[in-house]
Amino acid sequence: MNKWIITLLAVLVILVAVFMGVQMVSKQRTQISQNEAQVQNQAELSDKVTDECVEEWKEMEEDQKTAALEANAEEQIKLSPNCSFLFQKHYTKCNHTTKEYTNIPTTLVNQNQEEVAKHYPEWKIEKWSANEVIFSQELAGECGEHYRLKEIDGKIVIYQINSNGQEEEYEKTEIATDYLTETDKIHLANGWEVNGKQELNQAIEDFE
Repeated sequence: MNKWIITLLAVLVILVAVFMGVQMVSKQRTQISQNEAQVQNQAELSDKVTDECVEEWKEMEEDQKTAALEANAEEQIKLSPNCSFLFQKHYTKCNHTTKEYTNIPTTLVNQNQEEVAKHYPEWKIEKWSANEVIFSQELAGECGEHYRLKEIDGKIVIYQINSNGQEEEYEKTEIATDYLTETDKIHLANGWEVNGKQELNQAIEDFE
């Protein structure tokens, strides 16, 4: 009887050992398969990223070539006799930009951007077309074109604001304030501030 029990136990031990061995082998195979799949996924992802980078680089090169061609084409545009010049000066201290419009000098008609730039070495060309060129320049200090309009004895008087913020009489106009709107009169009573001669001239025209 004891022999049968011992034999049965031995068989059970062997079966358990075989079962565990099979499980371990299966687990190892599964792990190996997962590792291989992960390596393959990483390789595919790497290839995909590489392809995307190459494609993106090609697109960047194409964009740069296109931009260069467009810039070169723009530079070769020649100015028409009806072209206007706009000169913009930006003053860093007062953060004001003055604008001055002029007609194209006759000597610059039919010239391209490179040729015109030689005549204005201190200016940056912001816009270039056959009918309009915009120049810009940045300067330190104040522009000296800050004005304040007031009503004095029934007439509009223009004061210029100096670098110290003080008012200096610039011009006494003959524009009467009798027929101005109440809103305009309030602005003049408080001191109507305008920046730049262009804005000043526009304000005077509106009052006349």
